Amino acid sequence: MEDTVEGQVATEDKPAGRSGSGWQALWFLLHLAAVYALVKFCTPWLSGWTAGKVLPLLQHPTSSGPFQFLFSHLFEFSFFPAFLLGLINSRFKHKAAQFVWLVPTVILAYKFGTFPAPSVFGSQLSAAFHQYFAGGFLLPGSWALSDMRDFGSPDMLRGLAQIEFTAPFYAGVGYSIASWLGCRTDLSRKLAENVERWEETRFGHDDTN
Repeated sequence: MEDTVEGQVATEDKPAGRSGSGWQALWFLLHLAAVYALVKFCTPWLSGWTAGKVLPLLQHPTSSGPFQFLFSHLFEFSFFPAFLLGLINSRFKHKAAQFVWLVPTVILAYKFGTFPAPSVFGSQLSAAFHQYFAGGFLLPGSWALSDMRDFGSPDMLRGLAQIEFTAPFYAGVGYSIASWLGCRTDLSRKLAENVERWEETRFGHDDTN
């Protein structure tokens, strides 16, 4: 009788384990999609808003074109927004979010390792590093991002490669670090509490005036 009960319990436990793994895989895909959506939509928008609104407001306008500015500051506009998003989502305590960096890292590593050397005398490593990590872009200021494939400028193609492969790597690392910190330190909760205290102090001060 006891063997029968134990067998039933073991049978009931297996679907639960598969269900748990399935949920982890689903959360992983959702967090990964969030990283890539952020790079595709938020990163270009944030760069354009900074160059067109913030810097002129601070009386530090940039002379760079929109794409030159974006690609020259790709790390900042991909890593830090993803870090903030990961910190916000860390309140859900999804362990799968800590591993989203693996997919863009593997893809970038493959592109890096298969990048052809410029010549028999050139170094594949230095050429790949220049393609996917180097700055120094010289880009026109008016063409649309969708038109960049139609022009043969090496800097245009290099910038497009970086936003397709390098920016998701930056964002994935930032998102995973924030998720790891948030799961272990309750950093997102502490940040929210500090914001609430600041708002209470500000509005309370305004009410007294």
